[in-house]
Amino acid sequence: MLRTCLEYLICNPWDSSAGSGKTFTLAREYLKLLLRPGAQQAYRHILAITFTNKAVGELKERILKSLMEFSKEGGRSEILPMFLSVKDALGIDAAELRERSKKVLQDLLHNYAFFDVSTIDRFNHRVLRTFAQDLELQSNFEVVLDTDSLLMQAVDILVSRAGTHPKLTETLIEFALEKAEQDRSWDVSRDLFEMGKLLFDENHYAYLEALSDKEMDDFLSLIDTNQLEFEDFKGRYFPKFIEKIAGGDFNQDFDSKWKREFGKEPLY
Repeated sequence: MLRTCLEYLICNPWDSSAGSGKTFTLAREYLKLLLRPGAQQAYRHILAITFTNKAVGELKERILKSLMEFSKEGGRSEILPMFLSVKDALGIDAAELRERSKKVLQDLLHNYAFFDVSTIDRFNHRVLRTFAQDLELQSNFEVVLDTDSLLMQAVDILVSRAGTHPKLTETLIEFALEKAEQDRSWDVSRDLFEMGKLLFDENHYAYLEALSDKEMDDFLSLIDTNQLEFEDFKGRYFPKFIEKIAGGDFNQDFDSKWKREFGKEPLY
């Protein structure tokens, strides 16, 4: 069913950094589909997806401006990087591309509602709404983006497992005792909540995913296996941090600069 509705799905290359030309690349791929030979109202069958509403606006603006530039007489458009890239990709001459752009632009503006560029959140919401009955959801369901509430529930569930999971119980008790010795509240919920916020930051996701199946001793073992010394790490911060955690010292400053910058530059 989705294949019928969405002939082409263009996804944002979100692994690329800011300023790396993501909007240019997406707009070019969209224009290639829009202006390809034999295409009839191709925009009705193309879905472009990106992350933010701002990016949606930028992409739609780039596509429309490109079509306007492509349609102009006088030769200026023929030296634009986008024009040259699309022309070469389609294997047509400048005059043909100009004529196609005029027709597509006019048709697109008369059927603007079918010009579908969306955020990934909005697209997922539309899919869920369409198949709500199949998914046994209420047709009037609402999406709540309250991450703090969700995280607090997760922390409560984790803490409630103390006493039933030996290793977790030991870790939480040691953490609480360490806090008490520092004249801080023994309640670990707030600390777990603050650390848990890393899960909702997309910049940390790849690193957290890579660590998901690791135990604390694995890090020390990895350092030993590769014959690394503490001095091999910038400022010796990371191995000292791991050593303290492995030794049961959970009283760490997770907002220190090197932890906030973790992953942005080499550790050694």
